[in-house]
Amino acid sequence: MGLRNWITRLGAAALALTGASATAQERITFVTSWRAQAEQGGYYQALEKGFYRECGLNLVIRQGGPSIDPVQLLVGGAVEIGLSSVSDATFHMHQAGFPARAVMAAFQRTPQILMAHPDSGIESFEDMRGKPIMIAGSARNAYWPFLRSRYGFTDSQIRNYTGQMAAFLADRNAIQQGLITNEPNLATQALGRPPKVFMIADSGYGTYGSVVVVGQALIDRRPELVQCFVQASVRGWTDYLADPTAGFAAVARENPQNTPEIMRNAFDSLRRANIVETEETRIHGVGTMSDARWQSHYEALAREGIVQPGFDWRRAYTLRFLNRATGS
Repeated sequence: MGLRNWITRLGAAALALTGASATAQERITFVTSWRAQAEQGGYYQALEKGFYRECGLNLVIRQGGPSIDPVQLLVGGAVEIGLSSVSDATFHMHQAGFPARAVMAAFQRTPQILMAHPDSGIESFEDMRGKPIMIAGSARNAYWPFLRSRYGFTDSQIRNYTGQMAAFLADRNAIQQGLITNEPNLATQALGRPPKVFMIADSGYGTYGSVVVVGQALIDRRPELVQCFVQASVRGWTDYLADPTAGFAAVARENPQNTPEIMRNAFDSLRRANIVETEETRIHGVGTMSDARWQSHYEALAREGIVQPGFDWRRAYTLRFLNRATGS
């Protein structure tokens, strides 16, 4: 099914679900996993085009950053909806006593990378053992525990990543986190040649990315608000992939560091790396999730001792809103 057909179908579904009666605007805050950027463009596209308003949400998008943990904000009640960079968050939240569920995943695999200098001698994740690695605070509860267990990393290797590349560029031995859509391009421009890039998705870490997480209390109390958010977000991502102009404009207003060139490179990289669109999304629509993927990822984390064995992994997510939004 083509993107334009998806947009038409999603718009019609939204009207069918909400009808003309959805006039009361419920204020909801959605915190993202990083500063506004093209990698979040589908959500901003939906906001810019009024898709959330159409089904009754006055959505506020709050930017994340290197020292902001969306999971902590969600658990603390500061926001109603959080964006996690990985699926693991809901496993950890449940095991800590806070029931929450993933309701959609814009990325079918994580765009997260670790990046080293071209002459660093680092050729694999194993070669990074014992070396300082700059990561953001949110990564400590995301992919870091997996790498620590799988490759023998230790917390003593962690250095703070502030979102700036100056420290990396100044030290040829530096390793830092990034996104395949952004930092490699910036490093290539600064260094004159491409850095060594290691996709976290290639490490055995099979998480979804850009995972929308909602507390169980909101799902129980106001399921129509959750349905509206998922419906509009799926529609926004589908529309964004067809023409990202509106999303680019909204992202640039929120974070003026995003030049047209940076956003276009990120957008093209998402498509080249099959981060958003896969065979599954061509069948089931953007944002899709499956029982099989959730089970497989849980079992991989359990084998590494990152999550408790015997945990009911089905409690970490729901397909209820997503399937209704896409007609899967």
